[in-house]
Amino acid sequence: MAVGSYRAVIGCLGLFFLLPLVLLLTAQWWLPGIGYWLAVSPQARPADAIVVLGGGGPQRLTHGISLYKKGLAPELWHTGDGAFAARTTFTEAQFAYQFALAEGIPAEAVHLLKTTSTWEDGRQIATTVHQKGLRRLLIVTNWSHSRRALCVIRQHLAGSGVSVYYDPPPVWSSRPDNWWQHEGGLVEVINELIKFGFYWWRHGLAPWSC
Repeated sequence: MAVGSYRAVIGCLGLFFLLPLVLLLTAQWWLPGIGYWLAVSPQARPADAIVVLGGGGPQRLTHGISLYKKGLAPELWHTGDGAFAARTTFTEAQFAYQFALAEGIPAEAVHLLKTTSTWEDGRQIATTVHQKGLRRLLIVTNWSHSRRALCVIRQHLAGSGVSVYYDPPPVWSSRPDNWWQHEGGLVEVINELIKFGFYWWRHGLAPWSC
């Protein structure tokens, strides 16, 4: 092997082993950066409807109910009422409806949206907003889901003049500054990064535009 080729191989191997070490040593800076990028700043304001996005467990629902009881909106919506092939008889949104009634929310104030994904959430939310002639929405979802969800919703509402606010449920463990230290946070953040890539490819939702 020629000396130049030998040096090139050694350099590549050195870079291969050095890069993980550098990433590990600087993790305290770039790992929180990912979390803070995903987490949109909360902005709980009075709205025409509180929209709880399905798929995140009971924390989103209970927080949405809390916001409703504080008088921040006269309606409580919940996405995720679309049936999957393996679950056609009862949806998460139907459970949310029953729970909201048990918490004293009037039946006429609760509305379910037939969706099975964040992209469908945005499309159905926009359709319902236009049908009702609403001007302000308060979205409830987890911090790790907030950037992609709000980006999708705002894209579907582009040009409508509708204001979209956001407020997350209280954080009990995984936060933007420590998500990699908790199994749940690690799974959520990695899933979000993968889904951002998929939405970029499938729907043209570029991460830097959100």
